[in-house]
Amino acid sequence: MTQMYPKVPSRPQASTPIQKLPQITFDQLHDASGRPMIKRLMIANRGEIACRVISTCRKLNITSIAVYSDPDAQSLHVKQADQSIRLGAIDGPEGNPHQNIKLLIKTALAHNVDAIHPGYGYLSENAEFSRQVQDAGIIFLGPSPTSMAVLGDKRSAKQYLLKHAPEIPLIPGYNGPEQTVDRLLMESDRIGFPILIKASAGGGGKGMRIVRQREHLRDELERAQSEAQRSFGSSDCILERYIQRSKHVEIQILGDGHGTVVSLMDRECSIQRRHQKVIEEAPSPWLKPALRQKMSATAIAIGKLLGYESAGTVEFIIDVDTAEFFFLEVNTRIQVEHPITEETTGVDIVGLQIFVAGGGRLDDLGYFHNGNSPQVGHAIECRLCAEDPSRDFMPDLGVVRQWKPASEILPSAQTQDVRFETGIATGSQVSIYFDSLIAKIVVWAPTRSHAIEKMARMLAYTVCIGVRSNQSFLQSCLLHPDFQNPDYSTNFIPDLLPTLIQNPYVDNFVQIQESLSFLPSMVRREINLPATRSRQPFRNLPRNFRNQKADPANVQVDVVQIPTQPDKTIIVEWPFSRTAGDSRLVNILSISKAEARKSVERDSKMEVKPSVQLAQSYNEISSHVRQLHNHGRSRPKSHRVTLDIQTTDVFEESAARSWHLHDLYVSIDFQRYRVFAVNEVSLANTDVGSHQRFFAHVPALGTYIEYNLFSLLTYGESLRQDVDATAAASDKSPKAPMPCKVLTVVKKDGDKVKVGEIAVVVESMKMEMNILAAAEGVFNTNVTKGQAVEEGAVLFTVS
Repeated sequence: MTQMYPKVPSRPQASTPIQKLPQITFDQLHDASGRPMIKRLMIANRGEIACRVISTCRKLNITSIAVYSDPDAQSLHVKQADQSIRLGAIDGPEGNPHQNIKLLIKTALAHNVDAIHPGYGYLSENAEFSRQVQDAGIIFLGPSPTSMAVLGDKRSAKQYLLKHAPEIPLIPGYNGPEQTVDRLLMESDRIGFPILIKASAGGGGKGMRIVRQREHLRDELERAQSEAQRSFGSSDCILERYIQRSKHVEIQILGDGHGTVVSLMDRECSIQRRHQKVIEEAPSPWLKPALRQKMSATAIAIGKLLGYESAGTVEFIIDVDTAEFFFLEVNTRIQVEHPITEETTGVDIVGLQIFVAGGGRLDDLGYFHNGNSPQVGHAIECRLCAEDPSRDFMPDLGVVRQWKPASEILPSAQTQDVRFETGIATGSQVSIYFDSLIAKIVVWAPTRSHAIEKMARMLAYTVCIGVRSNQSFLQSCLLHPDFQNPDYSTNFIPDLLPTLIQNPYVDNFVQIQESLSFLPSMVRREINLPATRSRQPFRNLPRNFRNQKADPANVQVDVVQIPTQPDKTIIVEWPFSRTAGDSRLVNILSISKAEARKSVERDSKMEVKPSVQLAQSYNEISSHVRQLHNHGRSRPKSHRVTLDIQTTDVFEESAARSWHLHDLYVSIDFQRYRVFAVNEVSLANTDVGSHQRFFAHVPALGTYIEYNLFSLLTYGESLRQDVDATAAASDKSPKAPMPCKVLTVVKKDGDKVKVGEIAVVVESMKMEMNILAAAEGVFNTNVTKGQAVEEGAVLFTVS
């Protein structure tokens, strides 16, 4: 079978519109009986990559078989597959079932699988897995065990190239088998600092450390080896000279079983945090045509050395100052960022993996010219991750209470050539057991500038509520002036981080959060949903009914807090009711807790008891409420507001908790906003100390704002909990920030620690976190290495 690709001019004229290449999924070859070579395919992975493989299986009429561990029982890939098989508990006695070779092959054989796709991560670059799959008579959708063993390990790949292809440029470094600290110290001195420590057996930033000074090498090496062992089953590391201003550019290759290796051209992946990619684009905007062709030819040559089969990626580092490029590694699997190559080359890479695994010849397709695919337009991928950039990208976890991609919100004309690749939906759980990736958003446009603007709009209009994410951060990266300049390097995020964590659209984001704080109060007062109204006490009283009207505290008031502004309390007052359709007047008063505490303690130099502090804090709020109208000390800001609710849906998180999902418009002082709001259903507004959680995703801000809504009564009781929490926080006992596993207890009981010293190292969602001492004193702990602890558990005390 031969399919010719559409002819593409190498350099379109300015007046000629650039047309996107149609994506082609090449048909499989058939066996002697006329049936496809692969009829049943098992995906030995999870999440978005499993969904991606399922998508191609549907195009080729292949039965897709998903496997899952218990936390993934309700995940999207489990629901999308033609058949789903439970592997068991993720933390059982034999470990993660996705890494259990024997179990996976046994499962495949029991379900008459023709082929296994390993995805990325887990066992995707494990040569022994590839060998055992093939020994079982199953097709492995990846390279041969030999290619994987040689090229999949950084150290062996460089040693192989030094021997068989010395013309390929390598970064000065150490790739030897001796892994003693003394040998690595000696080699580091030879290479010269700064150096880069890298795990030999894997990638994704795991086991990678930059060491700028010799005295830090021993500690960083120990941590890198520990992380490498956990992630890849090998603690071996290599050393490289660290290039200060570098670009990370990679070439996608694909080989068949007949000796042909082709290039699907380049991608740039220089926007990284923690040495992990977050924004990728194709083609690299910095490469000149001659350098691009030279790197492509080098990648093909590396693939041909071992007769490489299936998809792989040859990664290079480029010195921006000298334009020299150096070989980094070969990823012997499909990459997370493969969709941007598909968008610019017009091929389905997963489909090509299936095609060559079934014996297909790439030369028969007539698609590649001189070993290279066509490359048209510009594509960008952003990785939306559950993490907090303002807290050193600490991962977050929890329930996604609303997931609504921009493709379901914006007109189809604006979302053409946009892909959302994800394994989540509304109600999905972001778990401690898995990577923090929520979704990959991919756009194609004729030019880079159009692709940047398009991606920023997709991110702004994508609703992902319930977990902290890097959504606003990604938009800040895309819209930063330095990103418009193709000279950006891998230092982009580290150098610009303080700027990138600010909102990219407004300078007064904090003030806008406060001005929109009326929204949760207004939604609760305006919406009369039977599901909640029927369970409320006094539900038969008319709205805005008040007893004792002469009491100055008897006003329509709610209290709002913004979790990202913990030192402020906001009073929202509604001076009078209105008729339907009219705007309303609202008064908003922001009170600083710090000022309130000073007021409480101004008459006493002695420490205030918690009970006294509680009473005085409530009296402070009550005083502000009583004086709202005489403006003696309280000067609220008045706004004219309207609310226009388009639709409301209900998300039942559990039998005891549900959420209302609103699509609405709100205006404040005649400025109108589109808002996607999620509010917790309050079963009883008088629950002692309770508050209603409210989230408002505002596309004009590119992110969501979280509010906590109280009545005056529930806020008063919440102050008691606040006082108790403040007292507990003073016990110098750092707690687990989320469910996690203890990797290392750095200090011993009785050791003296100083402020800022690392005392315990924990891991959650495949990311290490250092727990630092917040006070000076004597260290003591009850946790041990390898112990699993829950969020809020005390990790150690300092006395």
